[in-house]
Amino acid sequence: MTTPTLQETSLPKTAAASSRREQVLRRLDWTFPAQPVDRELIEVLPDDPDLAKPPLLFVHGAWHGAWCWQQHWMAAAAAQGWRTYAVSLRGHGGSSRPDRFELAGLRHYQHDVLQSITQLPSPPVLIGHSMGGAVVQGVLERYRSAPAGVLLASVPPRHGLGVVPSLLRHDPKMLAQALAGREVTPRTSTLYGPAMEEIEAQRHIERMGDEAWLATQQLVLPRRVPDVRAPLLVLGGELDRLVSPHAVVRTARTYGARARLFRGMGHQLMLEPDWKAVLDVTLSWLEDTVVR
Repeated sequence: MTTPTLQETSLPKTAAASSRREQVLRRLDWTFPAQPVDRELIEVLPDDPDLAKPPLLFVHGAWHGAWCWQQHWMAAAAAQGWRTYAVSLRGHGGSSRPDRFELAGLRHYQHDVLQSITQLPSPPVLIGHSMGGAVVQGVLERYRSAPAGVLLASVPPRHGLGVVPSLLRHDPKMLAQALAGREVTPRTSTLYGPAMEEIEAQRHIERMGDEAWLATQQLVLPRRVPDVRAPLLVLGGELDRLVSPHAVVRTARTYGARARLFRGMGHQLMLEPDWKAVLDVTLSWLEDTVVR
């Protein structure tokens, strides 16, 4: 099944982003270092890996774990010669839960991704969904050897305030749970497009856990735009009720990247029935950008 893209945009990177000095040392990381955790790092490797292709490291969104990439994307990408890995951030999936997990912030999740990168055979492409997209943006500012990055329905770089009015209209219960740092029970229509079967959607929702309170506040409130210099592909769903199409295009505009919106799809681009169309666009772009 194929899904046409709705819109493409490519705009120049802002002068402020391109002129900002690279941050090598961060005082907060030295003063309050991230507590080490046992990380779940899932791998799906091809029988005959194409070593000309860099590894792919997938970073999940809030309330999820590495399992969301294992469902479809990892095996399908491995079948095309890509070495695939997915990390569960601290307190998610099979990774251990640190003390005071509610105070884990985006910098702690960035630490988890950076530590996972050191375990891979070569510098990977980073692919982040939703909150994982915000984490990937922060990592790319510090991880200059990244071949490229892909943002799926990613929280925008400046703030996530746009999600508040949308959830107030469509799913106020989920909004209250999220802002309180509790486990969420979203409606299926909040996360998925109309093509998703209710039974399948509920099965995924039942696997979702809670999220760190601090991280959820940081996602919504204003943040500094990371200085990302790696090539970026920005993807979103036409019917996304969490990260609107406007927010996806705005993210692409900020980084001078290409944005593509998929008709009939919601927030969970890697789990919906047309997941393969999104993956095909991603791998085709990576072939052109980092392989050829």
